[in-house]
Amino acid sequence: MSSRLTRPFPPKSMLNDFEKPIPRLPQELVDHIIDHLHDDPVTLNSCALVCHAWLPTSRLHIFSKVSLKVTPAAGHLTPSELCKRLHRLFTASPSIICYVRELEVLEGSPLGGQTAPQAASGGNRSTTWVTTECTFPHLLRMFTHLKRLEFGAHPTTLHWAMLPPSLQSAIRHVFSLRTLTFVRLKSWSFTHSRELAGLLGSARNLQGLALVSVCVTGEPSMPGAIIDVPSAEDLAESPEVPVDEGVISPRRSRLEFLTMEYVDAGNWLLSPRSTMDLQGLRELRVAHFEDLPAVERLLARTGISLEHFHFKTGILDVYPFDLSINANLRSIKLTLEDPPLALRWVQTLLKSISPTNVLEHISLEFFTDLKQMVDGWAELDSLLLRPELSGLRQVEFGLFTLSTSAEFARVTEELAGLGARGILRMYRLGLKNQRSNQQLMPRISRYESS
Repeated sequence: MSSRLTRPFPPKSMLNDFEKPIPRLPQELVDHIIDHLHDDPVTLNSCALVCHAWLPTSRLHIFSKVSLKVTPAAGHLTPSELCKRLHRLFTASPSIICYVRELEVLEGSPLGGQTAPQAASGGNRSTTWVTTECTFPHLLRMFTHLKRLEFGAHPTTLHWAMLPPSLQSAIRHVFSLRTLTFVRLKSWSFTHSRELAGLLGSARNLQGLALVSVCVTGEPSMPGAIIDVPSAEDLAESPEVPVDEGVISPRRSRLEFLTMEYVDAGNWLLSPRSTMDLQGLRELRVAHFEDLPAVERLLARTGISLEHFHFKTGILDVYPFDLSINANLRSIKLTLEDPPLALRWVQTLLKSISPTNVLEHISLEFFTDLKQMVDGWAELDSLLLRPELSGLRQVEFGLFTLSTSAEFARVTEELAGLGARGILRMYRLGLKNQRSNQQLMPRISRYESS
């Protein structure tokens, strides 16, 4: 046989090399690599099957967030069916529970009451499940390490008084977890402020709170109304507050981040008996809040601790907030919608800023018809160039018009002073890649999407 067709045996030294064990990466490096796959569930599932050493870090990301809502990713499964499956999984493998850090619950469906395949085919299975799914209260009581809770409804509203007592108790259990630091409630209705205050009072380690479309129906929403809310001492003696492992006893939550949008129940926050401590608040976001005197009291309560303020004026009349009491403000963001009042709102707020300020960023969003706003831009330019605002690093103007339009060019030209100083940024509203810089609200952006 030709020597060309014969395959010689490898040298003995090479055979010895084959027998040597393959060097392994340090586990710390493996964990770090897996951490970078946090948003790739397919690869994470593969990593979890490699070896036992890779399992904990993979599970940490696979199970970090649980969403009980209608999504295209859920396929034909309704939230109720997802709830049942998750309950069975936790019962069979309780070691997984500690990996869940975020829980998102949505009553109803953003698809109009249909699951994704049904919406495409014209089906109409109900997704109303929160009050009827019998495993849901049991599932809520199984969570032990939640950090973030988002509980809302769309397009319907959740009524606290209509929830079964077992579900109310289970929700309080989640609020009472030692690890819970952020809560977002959307489209909720309470009969009395005492119900809302009592629920939030169960949470004692809250750092961030977002209330969106939350109302109190059984009380007058008059500005300055005195609201009867339970004190921390009342909650400590209440049998409704669970005392389980992982649950803490009542005390005042020292909030750092607060968002209120379409909320008519703000006075309870300012009550002397409130369980929310606002004196350490660093970021405040208020949108479409009609009780402007209550907003003024919120600003006064936060005082020098407030660093970031975002206010959506809606179509409300100009109110003379005094921002001089918030001397440590680093950024201000205003979202304006009413053409006749937009520039007056900006000028009124800017004139109230303390001469000894530390302001670095101002962002102004004009969701208005610029054809109705001909005058006032040059005056605003001069106002922003005052010596007391010399610390500004950037001023952003978002305009609801094409960047090639005559109105966009006109406003840019009238802001020539800011442009010459090199701190002006102009962008068109409505484009995701043209939104205001994330550094304006560096911490709120970690807890909620704008």
